[in-house]
Amino acid sequence: DCNSNGILDNCDIAGGAEDNNSNGIPDECEETLFIRGDVNGDSGIDISDAITVLGYLFTGGSIDCEKAADSNDDGAVNVADGIQILGYLFSGTGDPPAPFPECGGDPTTDSLGCDVYGGCL
Repeated sequence: DCNSNGILDNCDIAGGAEDNNSNGIPDECEETLFIRGDVNGDSGIDISDAITVLGYLFTGGSIDCEKAADSNDDGAVNVADGIQILGYLFSGTGDPPAPFPECGGDPTTDSLGCDVYGGCL
């Protein structure tokens, strides 16, 4: 009972809980895998990821995975993340922290969420 709802996981799944990877664990109980810096979830880092971060911060845009947007892994989504992506792309400032370049879980603890990320399907 991974979500502590009093129902066995396999019964949750039989009752309609999502298990997209068919591993017998309800998706709500699993960490969402992501690639740090891939803000738009297209499995790569490019200028659109920096634009997406800045749009989120300044024009009310939305992002589905704050953890991916936290490209410098400081526990916050802010201008420094857009700058980090641009530095990685154009100035050789180094790779984003893990998980990068492959999908993975967040090795650091913070309050950022990641409800949906399409780049690791």
